[in-house]
Amino acid sequence: MAAIAKKYRVTPAPPLTPRQVRIMQGVHSGLLNKQIAYDLGIAESTVKAHMTQLMRRLQVSNRAQVAQAARAIAASPARLYD
Repeated sequence: MAAIAKKYRVTPAPPLTPRQVRIMQGVHSGLLNKQIAYDLGIAESTVKAHMTQLMRRLQVSNRAQVAQAARAIAASPARLYD
């Protein structure tokens, strides 16, 4: 995990809510906010709000970095949830 985290400049995974994990999985899969919202049965604006919090927790600034973090975190999912 340390090597992967170092490669992607990701610190150890901060605790995430189950919803944030689902949204992060959608981003990693290449889905748009609208598609993630449809899959989760929530409004697109709610996905955007979750993305803002998710990026803040992961200390990243764009979707590509969220996807990179998802790959790094996938190697060690033990600390994903609050």
